[in-house]
Amino acid sequence: MVDLVTLEQVNLALRLDLTQSGSPLEFTDERTPDIELKIAQAQSAVLRHLKSQADDDWTAETAPPEVTAAIILGVKSLLDEEKSDMLARLATGVPGPDNPIGALLYPLRDPAIA
Repeated sequence: MVDLVTLEQVNLALRLDLTQSGSPLEFTDERTPDIELKIAQAQSAVLRHLKSQADDDWTAETAPPEVTAAIILGVKSLLDEEKSDMLARLATGVPGPDNPIGALLYPLRDPAIA
């Protein structure tokens, strides 16, 4: 499966300040493997929530912005104990202020299938 968000996007959006070095620049921060794992976990949860509405041809460049934002929020949920319930609330399917990931994805879901 292709990553729909990049480590660089997550680093910038969540202000992680991951260490980079080399030419070309590569992430060398000791947290990098854990962040990459959390990107995969969040992406899996988001795509599972979308079910048949997820497109196998999406890439980091072509995925809808709501999907990439939801994945980044999912990573934040996995990193931040205070936000750890964001992914759990996705299972309710009810969008709202207590479910920001669900609110982003709600317009993309087919209610008959969800």
